[in-house]
This record gives sequence, structure tokens and C-alpha cells, in this order.
Amino acid sequence: MKTIIKPAITILLGIVFSGSIVIAQEQIQSDQPIQGTQMKKPVLTKEQKAMLKNDLQKRKELREAFKSTLTQEQENMLTDPRVMPSDRIKAFRASLTDQQVNMIKTRQQEIKVMKDEFRSTLTADQKMQLRKMAVSRVTMNRALFRHDFTNFRFI
Repeated sequence: MKTIIKPAITILLGIVFSGSIVIAQEQIQSDQPIQGTQMKKPVLTKEQKAMLKNDLQKRKELREAFKSTLTQEQENMLTDPRVMPSDRIKAFRASLTDQQVNMIKTRQQEIKVMKDEFRSTLTADQKMQLRKMAVSRVTMNRALFRHDFTNFRFI
């Protein structure tokens, strides 16, 4: 009789213990932000996605309009490999005409207006979901960065 009770108690305790682990994992997963394919509902509405697509197109147009005003000398400044990047930027900024500076300022203002318009369409729940997604993206990037250099050896 004792030989039957000991295995039965061991099996019963194993089932209870594994059941508690499964329940704990479900609770932990429910507290974590929803990621990737686990998302039950889309974060953005179709109108918001269309707004972002239009904003991206507008930014591309503004960027291309600015690039078309650059002289060959300014383009060469930006691509010269002999100069340090920070020095390239300083020299490029010093070479900008008043018209180009005004284009940059106007572009920045237009982008700010587009961002504000988009943010005004977000609900509190959408803002929270987007923040969680941004935090998880930053966390993942940090983990990837650490992983890349943890196994690095100097020869």
C-alpha cells in the first residue's frame, strides 16, 4: 500500500506544481504589452494610416524639393570621405543660402503641424499602445546591441 501512495502523491504534487506554473505564466503574459501577431485589434484606424502615408509622401516631396536646390559644391561637401562627419555638417550649414535656410525652417514647421494633427486624432488607448510598442522596440534594440558585442573578442 505504501508503494502505491508515494508515487500517487508524487504525481499529484507534480500536476499541482505544473498547473501553478502555467497559471503564473498566463498572468505574466497578460501583464506584458501585446506585440506582433498577438495584437487582437489594430492600433491605428484606416484614416490614421492614410494620414501617416500622406505625411510620409509630403516629407519625401519636401526633401526632394530641398535636394534640388543644392549646388554641386554642397553635394560634394556632404559626400567627401576625407572630412570628419561633424566638420562636413558644419561646412554644409555654413554654405546654405538664405532661401535654403528658409526652406528648412518651413519644412520643420510643416512637419510639426502634421505631427500635431496626427496626435490630435489618437485616443488615450492608442497612445498607450504606441508607447508600449515603442518601449518594447527600444528594449529589443538594446538587447540586440548587447548581444552583438557580448561575444566579441580582441585578437
